[in-house]
Amino acid sequence: MAEALIDDPVYVAVSTDVSESRLTLTWALRHLQPKKLYLLHVHQPISINPTSSGLVQSEIDAIQESELTSSYEILLKYRDICVVEGILEQDVDISYSLANNVGEGIVELIYENNIKKLIMGAAADSHNSEDMVNITSRKFDYMTKHAPHCCKIWLVGNGNLIHTREGQFDRRGSPHPSSESLTSLQGLDSALVPYEEAVRGEHDNVSHALSSPEDQSARGFETMYYEQQRRGLEIEERRIKAEEDLRAEIENMKGIQKELEEQLYIDCPRQFEMFQKERDEAMKTTVELLRLLNLDNSESASQSPSSSFQRPVSNEPPPYFLCPITQEVMREPSVAADGHTYEAEALREWLDNGHDTSPMTNLKLAHRNLVPNHPLRSAIHEWLQGHS
Repeated sequence: MAEALIDDPVYVAVSTDVSESRLTLTWALRHLQPKKLYLLHVHQPISINPTSSGLVQSEIDAIQESELTSSYEILLKYRDICVVEGILEQDVDISYSLANNVGEGIVELIYENNIKKLIMGAAADSHNSEDMVNITSRKFDYMTKHAPHCCKIWLVGNGNLIHTREGQFDRRGSPHPSSESLTSLQGLDSALVPYEEAVRGEHDNVSHALSSPEDQSARGFETMYYEQQRRGLEIEERRIKAEEDLRAEIENMKGIQKELEEQLYIDCPRQFEMFQKERDEAMKTTVELLRLLNLDNSESASQSPSSSFQRPVSNEPPPYFLCPITQEVMREPSVAADGHTYEAEALREWLDNGHDTSPMTNLKLAHRNLVPNHPLRSAIHEWLQGHS
C-alpha cells in the first residue's frame, strides 16, 4: 500500500493570494517531486443582497461571474510556477469547488477525488514569527478531524514543513508495520468504512438525507455557478452580435464616405477647369489692353509737335514680365497657388529649398501645383521678338 501511495497525485491547496501560496506550492514541487499535481482551490462566493445593494439580479450575476473568472485566471499563474519548476503543463490540473467554508470545501474535494496527498499552507503568528513551531492553521485542525485517515496532510508555513498528519498507508514512515500496528490499522479501516460510506451516501443522495445548512448553501452556490456560466455564454453571444452590428455600421459609413469622395473628385476638377478658363481669358484680355495702351501712347508721341525732342522709347520690359523671385524676364510663366505668376523653374527651386509659403504674400501655399500662363507667355515672346 505504501508503494501505491508514492504514485498518487499531489494536491496543493492554494488561495487567490499568489504571494501567500507560492512558497507552499514551491515546497511541494521540490520536496515531493510529483508526477501529477492538482491545484486545489475553494472559491467563496460573495453574498450580495439586491435590496440593500440597489443592484438588480443581472448585475449581481455579472459581478459574481467576474469574480469567478478572476479567480480562475489567478490559478493559471500557479500553473506557470509549476512549469518553471520543471513540471509539464499537461501534468498540472485544477480542482475547483464552491463553498462558504474553505475547510468544508476541501474535505468535500478530498472525498470526491479520493485524495491521498494534500499540502496546505499556514500563515505565521505575528507574535511568534521566528518560532515556526507556533504556526497553526484552523483549516489544518479542521482537516485532521474531518478528512479521511487515508489522506496524508502536510502543513507548510513560509516554505518550511510545520506539521504532518500521516495517512493510514504510511504510519510513521515504516514500510513494514508490525502485526500489532497492522491489526490496529485494519481495525481503524473497518471502523472508518461506515463513516465514509455514510458521507458518500449523503453526497450522492442529498435529497434523501438530512443535510446541514452549510451543505445546502454550498450546493446552492454550485447551482448558481453553473447558472452564471450559462448567463456568461448569453452575454458573450450578445457581445459578439453587438460587434458584428458595429462592423456592419462601420462598413456602411465607409461606403458613404467613398461615395462622397468620388463625387468630390468629379466636381473639383470640373470647377478648377472652369476657374482656369476664366483666369486665362482675364489674363488674355489684360495683355491685349496693355498692348493697345502702349500702342496708343506711341502714336500720341509720334504726332506731337515736340516728338522730335522726346527721349527714345525705353527697352525695359514691363514689370509684369519679370519673375518676382529672379527679377528676370520669364520664359515659362506659371501661376502658383497664391494667384501670382512666377518663372516655373525659379518657384520649383524655392519650394525644393524647404519653403512652403508664397514668395509674395508669405502665406502658406495650399498646394505645389503650377499652371502655365499661356497668354502672358505669348505676350513676353512677342515683346522679346520686338526687342531682340
